[in-house]
Amino acid sequence: MRVTLIRGRGIEPGINKIARALATHGYSVKLLIWDRDGVAESYNTGLYHTHKCRIRAPYDRPSALLYLPFWWAYELVFLLRDDSDVIHASDFDTLFPAILAKLIGKRKLCYFIYDFYADNLPDGGLWGLTKRIRRFVAHLERTGIGFADVLFLVDESRLEEVDGAHINELYYVNNSPVDCVAQPRASAGTASRASADEMVIFYAGATHGSRGLNYMFDAVSSVEGVRLKVAGPITDNERVLDELNRVGSKAQYLGFLPSYDDVIRETLKADLLFRFEDPRIPKTKYASPAKLFEAMMCGKPIIVSDESAMANIVRNERCGVVVPYGDVPALIDALKTCREDPRLRAELGNNGRKAYEERYSWAIMEERVLSGYRSLGKLARAV
Repeated sequence: MRVTLIRGRGIEPGINKIARALATHGYSVKLLIWDRDGVAESYNTGLYHTHKCRIRAPYDRPSALLYLPFWWAYELVFLLRDDSDVIHASDFDTLFPAILAKLIGKRKLCYFIYDFYADNLPDGGLWGLTKRIRRFVAHLERTGIGFADVLFLVDESRLEEVDGAHINELYYVNNSPVDCVAQPRASAGTASRASADEMVIFYAGATHGSRGLNYMFDAVSSVEGVRLKVAGPITDNERVLDELNRVGSKAQYLGFLPSYDDVIRETLKADLLFRFEDPRIPKTKYASPAKLFEAMMCGKPIIVSDESAMANIVRNERCGVVVPYGDVPALIDALKTCREDPRLRAELGNNGRKAYEERYSWAIMEERVLSGYRSLGKLARAV
C-alpha cells in the first residue's frame, strides 16, 4: 500500500514517527511538508522520501492564513500527480486538498487531528466576529471529517471537539515520543542533581504569549537556586527578549535547536520542565501536548497549567505539579517545593516514566496507527 503523508509544518516529529512506523511495516511512504522557513530536515531518507513546499510563511500567527491558498494549491497539484493509495492529511490546513484528491483519484483518506483548528482561535472579537468565524471553521472541519475513512485523535477529550461529525473509524494516538531513553527507572531516593546545586528548568517550543513564559520569568526571578533555559523560535520577539534581559543570569536563551535530538538532550539535562496553556483559548481544555509525554519518557517532573487535558493526566499519574494559569505565587511555591525536595522530583519523574512505559509509549501508539491502516486494507478488500 502506497501512502502519502502531508503536514503543513516543517519541523514536526509527530508526522515523521508515523512515516517511519508505516515504512518499517511494509508500506511505501512519502512525506510532503510545508517548510515555511526553509530549515526543515529530511528525516529517514533511507525509509521514505520527504518533499518540501518552500513557500515562505510564518508559524502560529494570524498572517499565516494569507499564505494558506498558495499552500493548498501546491498540495492539490502534488496529490493529483501522486500515485498513492492512501492520503494521510494532518490538521485543517491540509484537509480540503486531500479530500479533493481522494474524490478525484478514488483513494482512501486518513485524517490526523493534532489541533482542532477552530479552537486555536479566541472567542470574542469585534461584534462577536471571531466567534462566528470559529463556528464556521469548526463546521467546515467537522464536515471534512466525514470524508475520512479513518480519523486519529490525540486524546479522548478531543472527541468533544468533533461532536456532530460523521466518523467512519476512530483511533486515539497520544503525542508520545519514540522512546530514546529506554533505561531502568531510578529509585525514588535519587535525583538528577543534589539539592545544594542549582535546579535547571527547561522549556522548548513556541514563545508566543499564550504559553505564559512571562509568568515563569517572574517566578524564577523570585526563587533562589533556580535557572531557566528556553529554546525555540521567538514568535513574540521583543517581549521575550526584554524578559530575558530583565531576569539576567537566571535565564538563558538557547536559540532555535536544530534537531529534535537536541531538544531531548536538553530535556535529559534538566531537573524540571513546564508547559502552560492560556485557558482563554478554547483549545486549552483539550491540550495534551508532546512536551508532557517527552517529560514522562525522560523521567522528568513537569509543571502544567490547570483546566486542560494535560492537567488531568499529570494529576492521575502523579508526574508533576498543576498550577492555575497566570498564578505567579502558586508557581513560586511549586518551584520552591521542587527546588528543596529532590526526592520529590525523582518520585514524580519516576511516576511519569512508569506511566509512559505502561500506557503512553510510542510502541503502544504505533500499534494503534497500524490498526487504523489495517482497517483500510480490510475496507479495500470488502469493496
